[in-house]
Amino acid sequence: MTFQERVNGAGMKAECYRLLAESYYPPHQGLNKLIEDLAELMVPMHPETAQFFQAMRLENPSMKELIGDYSRLFLGPFDTVAPPYGSVYLDPSNGVMGSSTAHVRDYYLASGLDISDDCGEAPDHISVELEFMHFLCIKEAGAANEGDLEDALHFSRKQEEFIAQSMAWIHEFTERIRTRAGTAFYRGLAECTLALISSHLGESEVGREKIAGPLEAGSSIS
Repeated sequence: MTFQERVNGAGMKAECYRLLAESYYPPHQGLNKLIEDLAELMVPMHPETAQFFQAMRLENPSMKELIGDYSRLFLGPFDTVAPPYGSVYLDPSNGVMGSSTAHVRDYYLASGLDISDDCGEAPDHISVELEFMHFLCIKEAGAANEGDLEDALHFSRKQEEFIAQSMAWIHEFTERIRTRAGTAFYRGLAECTLALISSHLGESEVGREKIAGPLEAGSSIS
């Protein structure tokens, strides 16, 4: 892989992670544009995701339908279908804000980051973790752009380690949405998230083993 290929690849992954992260926040009017931007990046890299984007377009849900499905899937209030917090899956005895949550925050702190005061979400919320992946990919692209292969590989390994150790819950999370979402939008979003993370893990030995067995303003970590 040439330096330019690494710069381009890491930059595209970074943007995909950013767009995915934003998609898991409450629905808003700019969501359709966001998904089209994501499709433009993801489909060339992962052709299997084209079917999910097409299903989203054909469905064309109303904002009311999206808000209703989002609330039922991620908020509850009585039975949250797919809690968007890693600790629910990785640390079920303690639930949200368990030991796995602290472990995720340690990753952020070790990278010189922390949750911003106005975030309002736990460190292991799906959007926050995806934003952290965006940050690591940006760092990889920056190092490669400067010709620093050692640093670029360092941040590439950091991405792989973080996903393998802290985002293994993405499989169960996706399955819950796949089987119980009321809209093709959220089913497709979950499938695209899993596709990016799974292919990313598959690029490394640490990722294969686990499968078998600068930030932008407004980001949640700073």
